[in-house]
Parts: sequence; structure tokens; C-alpha cells
Amino acid sequence: MPQSPTAHDPNDIQEFNLDAVAGILQDEKLDYRIDEHDGEKVIRTGFINAAISFILLDGSLTMEAMWRGAPSTDAAAQVLAATNEWNLTQFAPTIRFFELNEGTLAINALRHVVVSAGMSHNQVGSYVMSSIESAVQCFEWLEQQFPDLVTWKDEHHDH
Repeated sequence: MPQSPTAHDPNDIQEFNLDAVAGILQDEKLDYRIDEHDGEKVIRTGFINAAISFILLDGSLTMEAMWRGAPSTDAAAQVLAATNEWNLTQFAPTIRFFELNEGTLAINALRHVVVSAGMSHNQVGSYVMSSIESAVQCFEWLEQQFPDLVTWKDEHHDH
């Protein structure tokens, strides 16, 4: 009698492939798309206040999230104080800001994990979902710090 293939144990360490991130997003029923940036595959998803990307670079999986709020460069001192407070008091993600274009700043969140030794399905899932959750929490905190920059409304928040 032929044996059926055995399912992989979700805790087994396997060589990391960015498709694992897409699989987690699909399992969680989150919309995503796959793009290419500078010759590298990028998985993008997002929420009302954030654009989130996952990319594999130099043996690390990086989550980068861009906040939708756009402070003016005149608010750089307040943005610096807020990013410093977040980074000093929170474990993840690390946030930073930079000039997006003349007169406008961008605030983004970063988180990395080394994947060169491989990851299990459960490790990938934990990293992806905790990265998304921490970015969303960070950006909700930024909305409290800069309420005048919130120009969007989440119609699903009350559900």
C-alpha cells in the first residue's frame, strides 16, 4: 500500500522563502500583492493607516511599514521627540522619520529577523503577525500624538 506524503510539522525548521510570508497572509485572509523592487521580491499589504512590506535581504526578513500621516518638516522637533519616546519605551517596531519630499516628513516602522538558518511555519507566522500588530499599535499611538494629521476614517473600527 503506498504511503501518503506526510505533512510538514509546523515547528520543523525549513529553508526560508518569502512565499512563506504570503502563505501566512493568505491563511489569515489578509489581502496582499507581490511586487518587485530593485530586483527583489516584495510582499505588500496594508491597513487604513499603514502600508506594510516584507522583503528578504542579506539573510534577514524585514518588515517596513509607512504611516499614512504626513507631518510637515516644521514639526520635526515634535516628531523626533515622539520617535525617541516610542523607541525608548517599546520593544518593537523601531520607528524613524525622514524627509519624504520638500516640506513633508515620513514616519516608518522597521523590524528584522535573521532567517539564514531557516524558520518554521510557526516562527514565520509569529513574526509576520506580531510585526503587523506592533506596527498597527505604533501607528495608533502616533495618531494620538498627532491627531491633526489623521485625515482618514476607518469605517471598520467600530465592528
